[in-house]
This record gives sequence, C-alpha cells and structure tokens, in this order.
Amino acid sequence: MIKSLTYFVSLLVIVCTVQSALAQMRSDPTGTWAGPMTTDEGPGGLEITLAHDGPQWKANMKIRLGGEEIPTAVHDLKIARDELVLTADLGRNLLKLAGKFSGDTLNGTIDVFRGERKVGNATFALRFGGEMPPLRQQGGGQMADPNFNAKVDKPAYKNSKKSPKVLFDEAHNNFHTASGRYKPFADLITNDGYQVIRSKQLFSPDVLKGYRILVISNALGARLMSDANATAPAFTDAESDAVRDWVRSGGSLLLIADHAPMGSANQILAKRFDVDMSKMFTVDEKNYEPGSNNPGFIVYTRESGRLADHPVTRGRNDSERVNKVVAFTGQSLKGPANSVAFMKLADTAVDTLPGDNAPTVSAAGRAQGIAMKFGKGRVIILGEAGMLSAQVVGAQQLKFGMNRPGIDNRQLALNIMHWLSGLLK
Repeated sequence: MIKSLTYFVSLLVIVCTVQSALAQMRSDPTGTWAGPMTTDEGPGGLEITLAHDGPQWKANMKIRLGGEEIPTAVHDLKIARDELVLTADLGRNLLKLAGKFSGDTLNGTIDVFRGERKVGNATFALRFGGEMPPLRQQGGGQMADPNFNAKVDKPAYKNSKKSPKVLFDEAHNNFHTASGRYKPFADLITNDGYQVIRSKQLFSPDVLKGYRILVISNALGARLMSDANATAPAFTDAESDAVRDWVRSGGSLLLIADHAPMGSANQILAKRFDVDMSKMFTVDEKNYEPGSNNPGFIVYTRESGRLADHPVTRGRNDSERVNKVVAFTGQSLKGPANSVAFMKLADTAVDTLPGDNAPTVSAAGRAQGIAMKFGKGRVIILGEAGMLSAQVVGAQQLKFGMNRPGIDNRQLALNIMHWLSGLLK
C-alpha cells in the first residue's frame, strides 16, 4: 500500500510538473496578442501578430497611443522557449521589446532609444486573441472624430489610372498621421479619388519619384512635443533639397506646420521656398470665433477680404466656393513676392509665446495660408493644421476642424488638393 501510494504521489508530481511547463507557453503562439500598455506618455495599447515564415518567425505590431494607432516595422524577432524579443522602428526611435509567455498571456517591457540614448520605457500585458484598448484622448488631448462624414458625392478622380498618387509623410515624428489625427483628411481625399500612400521613409529622389503630391503635417524634431529636441529640424538638408528639387521638376507640396514647436522644426524646409515661419502662437483678439473664448481660433471670411480670391477659395464652380474658414491656433507665415496669401491675417493679429513675460510681436502683413508656383510644381504652406483635420477634444467632445458646423474647411481641403493636382488652374 505504501509503495502504491508513493508511486501515485510521484505520478501526480510528474503530471503537475508537465502541466505547469505547458502553462508557460502555448504550443503554438501563432496569432494575435493584444492588450493594454503603460508608457511615459500615459496609457495605450499594443498588438503583436505572430506568424511562421518558413522556419523563421515574422510579426506585425501596432501601438495605440495619444489618440492614434501607429503601425511599426518589426525586425530582429526571436522566440525561444517562453520568451519573445524584437526590435521595432517608430519614427526616429528604436523600440526594444522583451516579453514572456505564460499560457494565454504575454507580459513584458519596452525600452525606447534614440540612437544610443534611452528616452522612454513601457510595460504591457497582452492576451492571446485579445484587443487593444480603444483609441482615446490622453490627458484631455485630441483625437480624430470617429463620426466624421468623409463621403464625396462627386469624386474628382473616378478613373484609377488618372488618380494622383499622394505620399503622406509619417517618417518625421509627425503629430498628424493618415491613420491618426489626420485620418478624416486622408479618408476625404481618398474618397475624392486620390491614392494615399503612407510613408516612413526619409525623403530622397527615389522615394519621391512617381508621386504627384507630398503631404507633410506637423513634423517634429522629436517624438514628443514636450521634448526639448522637438524644435530641432525635422528634416535633414539633403531631404529638404530633395523635396525642393522634386517640386521644381513638377511635384506639388502641402506643408503644414502649426504653432511652436512645429515652426522651428519645419523652418528648414520652408526656407527652401523662401517662406518665413514665426515659430510662435498667433492670436487675434478682434477676429476670433465668437463663443470659442479662444483668440487663436481665427476666422477668415471672403466678406472681410482676409480670405483672398484664389483658385483654392473659388473652386471649380459656385458649389465649391469657400466663404468662411476657421484656423484653430497656429503660427503666422510670410511668403515670397510671387506667393499668394489666401488666408491673410488682420493687422490686429500678433505672434506670442506662453508665459506672463513672453514676447509679443505684430503679425500684420503675414498669413496662415500661402500658395505659390515653384518651377514646374506647386506649393501650399499652412500655418495651422487643425483646419484640415476633423477632431474632438476633451470630455465635452469639442469639435474642431472640418467637422465644425457653419464653416467651409472641408471644401477648402478638397480645393487645396485640386489645385495641387492641377485640376484647378
């Protein structure tokens, strides 16, 4: 009896040991692992999809953070026993992820590097077949309006063979991306017949070749606006030269750079077209939207003369005529003599910075929307990005951008693209 009992106990120990070992990792981790992630910037989400590529593993990875979903390029993936390690590119940052499987869970950490310097970290807790937390505003921040109607009743381009290709920049720490806060804009122009291709490649002649329009919105010198390096040039000299030469040869550029620190980060490229950015915040106590209590929400109307006559404000017919536009706190611009300021600031507008003792200078004679022809190409530079977005902010779900009622920002977005693609002369 004692011998039998000893045998039974030994067998039970073996069975429990095997079950414990099996619990450490699924027999095949192929599939999607997703769940919450906690970062220096606040809560977010992480999704990793694993698949076999012959004897090797491959992975797709997405991050949700700050009101947008960000796909990342994964490399150096290794799975050994119950451990997973990989690296991924996120703009100019490198993510180093280490996780450990335990049954249907995958927990771990992410270290964020810029060059050799560690700039952040995160932790995650994923489940097999799980889901990331929904996109949400962080700290009362901004997010794309999920209810924005991006439908276009009469698309400008119905023939895919003639559809202009649009390169949408996401390689320069962009605050606005086609899958994030600028998704409504990307959806709108896609429905108008444009081919939108998101790019995480630095600009070069080869990268730009074959595209009709380049869209850059709020590029930064660092991933976070709060980073001291955010004001650093978002582009290299070589990239800026490549964009200038591409436009001169027939390309069209839509460069959007908001209030500080965006102006400083984008000045390197704006200067290639002889445009000066104030690098500050522009406000107008006499011409801001009534009821907004925000002097940065500047109103431009055809009646006032500050929404100047130009193809982007005229459109192709009366139904495309733009009569009122609101900008949602940006910076001022000054273009060259051959440019047209179609969003002209009033003499009462000023440029300033936050703080009680911040400098304040007149923005008279400057603008927040400039158009010009450059060589064989065309350029539009905007000093405010929210006007072509459709966002909601805060607990009150305040609408600003193309989704705000009573303004023509939506039509302005379409007209800008029509002029850049040559549909408007």
